[in-house]
Amino acid sequence: MSLSRVSNGFFFALWVAVCSAAPEFIWQGMLSVFGHFTLRDAAAALLIGLILAFFVEPLIERLRALSLTPAHASKSPAFAACTAIGFAVAAVCVHEAITVSIAANHTNEQAAVNLTNALSQALEWAATPFAITVAWLSARARPWIAWSVALVAAFVAVVSGIVFEWGMLVIVTSALPGILILVAGMFAVRGSWDHHTFRRCARVTAVTALAWLVVTGVLQAGLSLAHVQRFEIYDLSEYWIDFRFYLGWVVGLVVAPDFVGAPRTRASSDAWRGRR
Repeated sequence: MSLSRVSNGFFFALWVAVCSAAPEFIWQGMLSVFGHFTLRDAAAALLIGLILAFFVEPLIERLRALSLTPAHASKSPAFAACTAIGFAVAAVCVHEAITVSIAANHTNEQAAVNLTNALSQALEWAATPFAITVAWLSARARPWIAWSVALVAAFVAVVSGIVFEWGMLVIVTSALPGILILVAGMFAVRGSWDHHTFRRCARVTAVTALAWLVVTGVLQAGLSLAHVQRFEIYDLSEYWIDFRFYLGWVVGLVVAPDFVGAPRTRASSDAWRGRR
């Protein structure tokens, strides 16, 4: 296996893992940001958004294309400006939310402790998707290798909860759907290997997670209606935390650069034959 393939696989898995952790940071940060939102914050976001929209983003776009021609030349200046400002202000708000979430508060007291806690939380969220993605990348190796890596990924899904001192119920409700997603993805990858493979894995992850959340949600609702308090599958906060986690996981599989790559075709071959 080439070094290039190993490095690409590592960064693909890392991409998916970071996306899995990101929604919770954004959500917690948004709660803090809008809990202390002032007109000064709005003015600062708008000013930074204007700079990003009118200077930074167009410059990066031209440099990326190595051309002075805009990528969407058909847009009117007003439409392009409004669209760019909207996305830029949203990006500023998301950036502020993540910063506040990691800093834990606006005053940023005990910054080192807060950063350590944030890194620990990121590892909690990212470990299982990273291990499962690595298992999927190994799925087309010899069966004993593929399923050995899959067992390691399942082990990570269980041990992560023990290492980070989750409760037993949280470990079960995290590890069980993770293992189901792992196994379903293994069969999806072993079935076919093309540039749509990880889109199929995204579908598998979404369907499995949705089925899990619906079933457990219905069961929990039934327990609540029956006033059974001695046993609880989910409390409401943990339920929505898992929802955000699976959402980030699916988004990561969708937006990560294509690991397999689309097949190259000779687009000009027919035209060449026609000129003969």
